[in-house]
Amino acid sequence: MLCIIRSIALGCLLGLGATIALAQESSANRFRGNQGLGSYEHCTVSLPWKDESITKLDLPGIGNGSPVVWNDSSTGSRAYLLSASATDATRYVIAVDLVNNKVLWNKPYSSAKHKLHQFTTYASSTPAVDENGIYVAWGEPEHVYVKHLGHDGQERWTRDFGRYVSQHGFATSPMLLDGKLFLLDSQDAEELEPGVDPGQDRMLALDAKTGETLWDRKLPTKRVCYGLPSVRTLSDGTKELVCATTALGIFGMDPSTGQMRWNHDCFKQRVCSSTLLVGPLAIASHGSGGGRDNMLVAYDMEGRKERFRIQRAAPYVPTPVALGNLLFLWSDAGIVSCVNTQDGQVLWSQRVGGNFFSSPILVGNRLVNVSDTGNVTILAAGDTFQELATISTEATVRATLVASKDMLLMRTYEQLWIIR
Repeated sequence: MLCIIRSIALGCLLGLGATIALAQESSANRFRGNQGLGSYEHCTVSLPWKDESITKLDLPGIGNGSPVVWNDSSTGSRAYLLSASATDATRYVIAVDLVNNKVLWNKPYSSAKHKLHQFTTYASSTPAVDENGIYVAWGEPEHVYVKHLGHDGQERWTRDFGRYVSQHGFATSPMLLDGKLFLLDSQDAEELEPGVDPGQDRMLALDAKTGETLWDRKLPTKRVCYGLPSVRTLSDGTKELVCATTALGIFGMDPSTGQMRWNHDCFKQRVCSSTLLVGPLAIASHGSGGGRDNMLVAYDMEGRKERFRIQRAAPYVPTPVALGNLLFLWSDAGIVSCVNTQDGQVLWSQRVGGNFFSSPILVGNRLVNVSDTGNVTILAAGDTFQELATISTEATVRATLVASKDMLLMRTYEQLWIIR
């Protein structure tokens, strides 16, 4: 039996985990879906699924990067993702036809082998997508590439932003806003090997259609960080990029000019998770692979003050999700906590087991995540702990699972699973 299911609650369970991100129509245009919130309301795929409802597409190479989904009248329903050879570092940009369950095109790019973290790959980045095509990024020691391909797979433009310094490899992702493509090009300036010059953090803003640099803002640099910015809309209708790094803590930037508007210096360790916005709060975390000194900070962007900190069972890699005033933290070591965002009180904290590189998502009022060994845990997203079901897929999964209304996409290490 492919899936071993332990059902604890009666009824039909919808959705699946993140790394599971669910997308409605074309809203999954970046890592963690629409606005990076990891929160989705609609999906008609039943859980548990049946074995015969799964189509498995073999992918060249391996990867931890998540797919993105795009739907329109000209392209139909598609998924885009990156993969890479573990032996020679060749990168693959892949388009999948989700109507006919087949790979439409696969564009290879030669690349240089380099040192990686033991749990990452040469394809640990998620594309961004819009009506003009897809946008991908990767780094190697002498190059940081950003490329734009049309929906037909033809390259529209490519940029090379120079050397990349990281002991762990490249894993951040581009994002789109108002015709601009943004990339946090974060690098290491600490704990370097002998003879390696420090890297330089920068936030890049490019014209999405042409690739022209609109602005290139150099930032203070300490440790390579991987989180994507979130977008805040101010009372006057203008917008703000909100992000987090070791050197700056949590900070806000003008997306039109790159001007630094504010920052809250609160981190000393690496920032791997993306910044989550919950009302006036910007929420981000830092930590280490060992889990010692992990910390989550909630900063009030309106009052310009720190609201609360969480240190016990704080996540390092997984990004939290929120439902109303409830904030859900899923630690790397499989401890799930519910926090009241009004006062920072921990309402419950329970160990569900497993090791997690993926982030939890909300599917309606269900909280879902998948471990690196493919065990999916589904919880009630409420102020009391309730486990609804678990599913064992026996697959290595470190990428965000994406869905439209009638399907789930699970990117395993070597395959793309289309579940209907």
